[in-house]
Amino acid sequence: MIPESSIYLVTGGARSGKSALAERLVERLARQSGGQAVYIATAQAYDDEMTQRIGLHRARRDAGWRTIEEPRELAQALADSDGQGSGWSIA
Repeated sequence: MIPESSIYLVTGGARSGKSALAERLVERLARQSGGQAVYIATAQAYDDEMTQRIGLHRARRDAGWRTIEEPRELAQALADSDGQGSGWSIA
């Protein structure tokens, strides 16, 4: 069981599975609390490779996720989530 007041920082190299691990943690927390998972997407697609990577990330998340796309204003994105999520994944 994940304590509700926990904060996790997932670090690692490029394409090491950071987002997938963070998503699993958030999904578990949302299930435990009966709340919603929130994904704050910060990446921008400047080329075809990044467009493909973003598409893979989107495909991994089901309809139960709320996605906020905000590449620069992280504080505003957190405020926009209105505290509705049980867990947030920021990628």
